[in-house]
Amino acid sequence: MKILITGSNGLLGQKLLSVLTKDTNELYGIDLADKAIVNNILHQYECLNLTNTKTTIDAILGIGPDIIIHTAATTAVDNCEQEKELCWNSNVLTTENIIKASKKTGSKVIFISSDYVFDGKNGPYSEEDLPNPINYYGRSKLAAENMLRGSGLNWTIVRTIVLYGIGINTRSSFVTWLLRQLRTGNTVQIVNDQWGNTTIVDDLATGIERITMLDRKGIYNIASHDYMNRYEFAVKIAEFFDLDCGLISSITTSSLNQPADRPLRSGLKVDKAEKELYISFRTLAEALTLYKKLENN
Repeated sequence: MKILITGSNGLLGQKLLSVLTKDTNELYGIDLADKAIVNNILHQYECLNLTNTKTTIDAILGIGPDIIIHTAATTAVDNCEQEKELCWNSNVLTTENIIKASKKTGSKVIFISSDYVFDGKNGPYSEEDLPNPINYYGRSKLAAENMLRGSGLNWTIVRTIVLYGIGINTRSSFVTWLLRQLRTGNTVQIVNDQWGNTTIVDDLATGIERITMLDRKGIYNIASHDYMNRYEFAVKIAEFFDLDCGLISSITTSSLNQPADRPLRSGLKVDKAEKELYISFRTLAEALTLYKKLENN
């Protein structure tokens, strides 16, 4: 099976390459960098800007993938609010180009989305709950979702939340940033009114691998079960890694005056994914245990 991963140099992209490496799979990667970070298991790598319609379609036609896992995106929420055209092009136009190509190749498309498609008033949310994004990033992800849902393709949408894990030269997650600050003795202020669960990238990649293997269609939420606010999450991380919790103080979201609004009571219910993908997602303690093990390797 030919599987193309966009954003193959990212945290999720790297982990997908790891879990999808099988004799039955031929793996292809697309990213903006000149070279692939994980190169030895890729059949082919393309340095490509997915906002370019012609080159994107030509590249996908040249590969002829059975499945495209579209992880490439702009996820900096405040930047998306301030640079709307860049956000739209990165998150929506790229998806449109992939859809155009997939209609020619007959590829299944797996799209990675976010809890930010919800307004954060009544979380945690199931796959059937009605989206209502409150910032431009969320609106861009929902627009891409809707485009895919109306495409007539074989599609799956995977929503996740607060992703973290160990990768090579990847952008800092909340966990990696927090550990770096605490280990250097810096004080941090963490919001105490943003509620949700979190996701270690290993669970997300394994869930996506099951979707490819079982050819599941529709929408799936993938995250851990532990539901807490971001300040509680930070304290649990500090305690688990034997760091000074006294360096962490709590603040409210409104005091930050961020450009983009945040959904406050968010979170994703994962019962459907666990049942239909035959998987049990890790607890926070289990996820941090894995993180520590991988960090020390």
